[in-house]
Amino acid sequence: MAAITAILKALRRVIKRDLQTIQSIKLNNFFLFAVLLTYSSLASQRAPWGAAPFLVLLGLLLLFPLSSDPLSKIPPVRLALWPLTRRDRRILRLASFGVSPALWLAVLILLLTSSVAIALLFLAVVVGVHSLSALGGLVVRRAPLFNLQRYVPQLPGRLGGMIRNNVRQMLSVLDLYVALTLSIAANAYRWLSPHPEPAAFPIMAVLVALALSTYPQCLFGLDSDSALARYRLLPLRGWQILLAKDAAYLAILLMLVLPLSPGAGMTFGLAALAIGRYPSLALYSPQHRWRFTSGDFRFGVLQMLAGTGLGLAEHQIGEWFLLAAAVGYAASLYIGGRHWDRGTTLGESA
Repeated sequence: MAAITAILKALRRVIKRDLQTIQSIKLNNFFLFAVLLTYSSLASQRAPWGAAPFLVLLGLLLLFPLSSDPLSKIPPVRLALWPLTRRDRRILRLASFGVSPALWLAVLILLLTSSVAIALLFLAVVVGVHSLSALGGLVVRRAPLFNLQRYVPQLPGRLGGMIRNNVRQMLSVLDLYVALTLSIAANAYRWLSPHPEPAAFPIMAVLVALALSTYPQCLFGLDSDSALARYRLLPLRGWQILLAKDAAYLAILLMLVLPLSPGAGMTFGLAALAIGRYPSLALYSPQHRWRFTSGDFRFGVLQMLAGTGLGLAEHQIGEWFLLAAAVGYAASLYIGGRHWDRGTTLGESA
């Protein structure tokens, strides 16, 4: 039992560190937007039903990391080498559920609501999410052709490989799946509704861009120290390295907003990149895969206000606002590239 107790203590420490990474959602622009909607409803003494779908979406995506098997934190090879009997391994399997964050959330829901049915419903959702995640991982391991990253094409040119790598990085952050869900829902409304409202499309495009808008504040957040060092060794100018990051972001955003209102969505995206240039370079913040990205509150608010205003103005008034956002983006690319070439960013500011 001493060995099992030691393993469970180590698991508790690992899970505690994982829970700290989940807190990145607190400074995610889409979460801040949902909180703002909730606050405005409560201030008006109304139920926050407008924010409920967004909060539910965020919560469902967070269940994927929260519902993971605690024993999966241990490398399988190391677990197999430990001198544990078959009985010890069964006990460890059962006891590991006691350190699962999902179980403690169910207990908290039971204490807050005094409803066993709601707590059991939550556990059923957790089991479903975990089963879906485990099945997806098994399918990818057994049949690599289902791995979406395999289908990111190799683009030509000097920046093609970097753009491909940056697209793969974006596929590993939860922000993208919020934007993808919103885009799918908006397209379903557009094509399945008998009389869709055209004015809803630019708003949905802006929401999709908003879901991705935190990422420009941490374009290098998923790069390791060795990757940052390799960037310095590449025979490329600073603006080219930044352009490879931006191109991956804009390509994904364009695919998501193209069936809705590409002008409004891309105007928001260009504004978000221009505003996020400084924090992405000078306020370097490491990010974690399969988590929501985290930014700086000041720049996040500015991105939301400027991006929403310019995006809706582009749809209502004209393409001049898209051009203005493009000019601002080009200026940020030039200035950011010069700072990169001087070697006064990222590691030096971290």
